[in-house]
Amino acid sequence: MMRKKGGSEHDNLERWLLTYSDLITLLLGLFVILYASSQVDMKKYQKYVSAFASVFGGSGGNHGTMPGENGVLSATLTQSPLSGPRELERKVKSAVSNVLKTGGAMITEDERGVTVHLLEKLMFDPGKAELKPGAFPALDTLGFLLQSIPNQIRIEGHTDNTPIHTAQYPSNWQLSVARAMTVGYYLLTHYQIRPEKVAIIGYGEYHPFVPNDTPAHKAENRRVDIVILNRTTQN
Repeated sequence: MMRKKGGSEHDNLERWLLTYSDLITLLLGLFVILYASSQVDMKKYQKYVSAFASVFGGSGGNHGTMPGENGVLSATLTQSPLSGPRELERKVKSAVSNVLKTGGAMITEDERGVTVHLLEKLMFDPGKAELKPGAFPALDTLGFLLQSIPNQIRIEGHTDNTPIHTAQYPSNWQLSVARAMTVGYYLLTHYQIRPEKVAIIGYGEYHPFVPNDTPAHKAENRRVDIVILNRTTQN
């Protein structure tokens, strides 16, 4: 009886070691899983950033500002000048390729630089200067590109020659200024674009893209142009 009692006490004294070892094993497994998960996520993040940087002119190791479901992923992106107008045009076309397919934008290139023509049907309701929901994807893509390059930017508002006279916008000139300011303010407040390299201008109906002789031509003239100039802003 004494031996049995002693054996029972011996078993009870060692049982806590089994529980302790199980707990340590579980904790070790948990930390291994957490460590492995964090490493995978970081690799995916790096690949994601590198892919976008390669499209928009940055290097694979730089981090930019990316639009996300809950806002903007903020970081710093090294601004590197583009080698020439052709490279700039290629970058812009790549950035807004989806918008170009829908007919909501056009791209032209001249001695000033590359111009993205954002048409009214994509950006605004007739006679209004508030952005339509469909405008945000295009502006977000352009914002990511514009913050990554040092080129000077002109945001120009245009209308057709149909007179407008409302309480809010007594003339086409005032409507064009308001639209350019709306686009410029959105880009400056959502992306790390240096304000000193941005100019906002309203031309009204006085700089038509095509003659105002048909409804289709008038629709092309109602636009906001984002002009990416060949010259750059020095740091």
